[in-house]
Amino acid sequence: MTTFDKANAALEDRNWSAAKVDTQPRKATVVHSVRMSRDLTERLLTEAERRGITPSEVIRDLVDAGLTTAERSTTVRLADVHRAIDSLTQKTA
Repeated sequence: MTTFDKANAALEDRNWSAAKVDTQPRKATVVHSVRMSRDLTERLLTEAERRGITPSEVIRDLVDAGLTTAERSTTVRLADVHRAIDSLTQKTA
């Protein structure tokens, strides 16, 4: 049985009769629909299980980390990189 199948089975067997209502206000959230391959979904479920959190939390963590990295990075044209390297090599020669 795959992780995906286990997750489906767990949801079907869940008993919600003892569930407690959360009365604390929460921040508004937005749902983004994404299509993923079954392999990627299984990897996501495996990672969520490893961390002991939900797949949604894993996705949020990964998106946040990726966007944070993108905000700190700078896009440089390849021609500018070549120019900088050429300039440095001419100074040392």
